[in-house]
Amino acid sequence: MRIPELVAPAGNPEKLKTALHFGADAVYLGLKRFSMRSFAGNFDWDQLEWAIAYAHERGKRVIAVVNVQPFDPEFEELEQTLRTLGQLKPDAVVVGDPGVLFLARRVAPHLRYHLSTQASTTNAEAAAFWRAQGIERIVLARELSLEHLAALGQRAPELDVELETFVHGAMCIAFSGRCFMSLYWAGSKRDPRHGSCAQSCRWPYKTIQETRGTKATHEIAEDERGTYFFDTRDLCAMPVLDRLVATGVHALKIEGRTRNDYYVSTVVDVYRDALDRLAVGDVEGWRERIPFYTAELKSACKREFSTHFLTDSQNDPNTYQPDGSPVGGAHACVGKVALVGDGYLDLRVRSVVRPGESLELCDAGLLREAVPAGPLSRPDGELLDLARPGDVIRVFGSFKAGSEALVRRPGEDPAEEVGGCSSCG
Repeated sequence: MRIPELVAPAGNPEKLKTALHFGADAVYLGLKRFSMRSFAGNFDWDQLEWAIAYAHERGKRVIAVVNVQPFDPEFEELEQTLRTLGQLKPDAVVVGDPGVLFLARRVAPHLRYHLSTQASTTNAEAAAFWRAQGIERIVLARELSLEHLAALGQRAPELDVELETFVHGAMCIAFSGRCFMSLYWAGSKRDPRHGSCAQSCRWPYKTIQETRGTKATHEIAEDERGTYFFDTRDLCAMPVLDRLVATGVHALKIEGRTRNDYYVSTVVDVYRDALDRLAVGDVEGWRERIPFYTAELKSACKREFSTHFLTDSQNDPNTYQPDGSPVGGAHACVGKVALVGDGYLDLRVRSVVRPGESLELCDAGLLREAVPAGPLSRPDGELLDLARPGDVIRVFGSFKAGSEALVRRPGEDPAEEVGGCSSCG
C-alpha cells in the first residue's frame, strides 16, 4: 500500500520543528501577508529561509501558502512576495486565486504550484483544467466522499496531477470556506477570504421574536436529531484511514496553523504511527489501536470528532456540537523539555505545577513516560512550593524522551486555541 505524504501545519518556527520531529513529511506555512491564517504567528523572510534549510537538512519539505482572494490594490505587493518566494525556493507554493496563479507563473515560473482547497475542486474535469494552468497538486474540496476520492484517484495518473485531502482538523460550515457570515456580522476587518474569519458559525445563537416593539428571547429548539445549528465537530479520518489511503491520494493534510504545539505533536504523532502500520500491511494492528489513537487525539482537541463527508455522515446529528465548542478547561500540556542531561531532564513549565502531581513526557513514536512525582526543585536545587509559568524544574531519572518532548497532565480536558475553518489550505 502506497502511503501518502503527511503534511502538517506550522504556524511559527517552533511548531515547524515540532511537526517535523514528530513525523511529518512536509509542513505548510504562511507568510506575514497573503495567508488564510492571519492570526497564526507566520513567517518573515528570514524565518522562511531558515525553515527551508532546516527541513531540507532532514529530508523534509516546506510548502508556502499564498491562498488569499486578493483585490486589485494588493497585487503590487503580491508580485514582490511571489518574486521573493521565487528566490528562496520553497518546495511548493499553494495558491487559491486564478489571478494569483497567473501572476505567479509569470514572475516565478520555476516554482511548483499547488491549488488550495479554496478552489473547491470536486471533479476530474476541474482537475484537468487546473493541471493545464500549471498546477501540480490539488488540495481537494472537503465535501468529497471516499467514493469520490477513489474515482479521482484512479484518474490522477492520466491527468498527471497529485491529489491532497484533509485528514484531521476543524471544519467549516461553508463550501470550502466560501462564507460571508464573518464579513456581515463582524465587519470588513474579519474577512474569511483574507485569513481573519471571526468564526461566526461557532457563536451561540438565540431566536428573537418582535411584537409591536417588544422582544421575546427563545432558545434554539432541539429535536430528535439534537441541536445542530452551525457548530460542526472536527474532522477525524482515523476510523476510515485504511480506506482513505486506498483511494490513491498523494498527501494527507492536517488542519491547524493557529493551534498549539501540543496539538501539532499529538496529531502528527498519531497519524504517523497509523500510517506506518498501514505501510507494512499491519491493518489489524492499526484497527486494534484506533481507541488508543482516538484517546490521544482527544487529549489535544477541544471538539468531538466526525468523519463528515468522507462517509456521507454530514447529516448525522453526531456531526454537530450539541452544546457548541467548549471554551474552558485547563491545558493538558504543561511544559516542554528545556535540557537533556546525564540522568536528569530540565522542564520549562507553562502552567502551575504542584509538588507530587502526576506528569507525563510525550515524544515521537507515541513514547509516553511517567515523570516521578515528588518535590519540585530548580536546576540549582532550590525547592519550590509550586512551579509557575516560565519556571524551569529538574527531574531525575533515566528517560528516553529527548529535547523536543512535551510534558502533560494525563487525562485532562485540554483547552485549545480556536482552530479555524476549512479555508486554510
